[in-house]
Amino acid sequence: MQYVYIHGFGTTGAGSNKFKKILAHATENNAKAIALEWNEHQPDILEQLTLQLESEIDWSEPICLIGSSTGGNFTYQLLEQFADKKIAFVLINPLLNVEQRKIDNYNFPMLLANQLKNPSEDLANGLIILGENDEVLDYNYTYQRLHKNNRIITGKWNHTLSNLETACFIELIQSFIENNFNK
Repeated sequence: MQYVYIHGFGTTGAGSNKFKKILAHATENNAKAIALEWNEHQPDILEQLTLQLESEIDWSEPICLIGSSTGGNFTYQLLEQFADKKIAFVLINPLLNVEQRKIDNYNFPMLLANQLKNPSEDLANGLIILGENDEVLDYNYTYQRLHKNNRIITGKWNHTLSNLETACFIELIQSFIENNFNK
């Protein structure tokens, strides 16, 4: 298994607590964990993520893209780009549209906002983890748009999932992957 993590705005991939949990799990299970990196100053983030993805993964091995917040937006853009590949995906409190932000959008860079894309209605068969206590994004916005064709799990978590125990976080992802790749 190859776990590919895409971080959100204002963080880094390798430095993310979520990625560190994924990396520890991957290491314990002889799997590979990769953190793709991007920043809001890049004029074509999707292109940069595509180049990183293609240079880091082995298409003959199972892949799970895991995108958090803004990284969730780029995750489903990558899924569209690689629609011919079998890729499991997990979105964690994904930013579908800047309108769902609860905080001041004036600090959200226009260069980044212009690279976001609403998910296709065909986005299906993924795991969506939503924190009901997300202080950054309105989780109902995501739920309403993605609940029909995806597995959605909600809990009393915050935006970063810092109040979700590591074992539970990993179990949610791992059980979803096992079910997805056993179809």
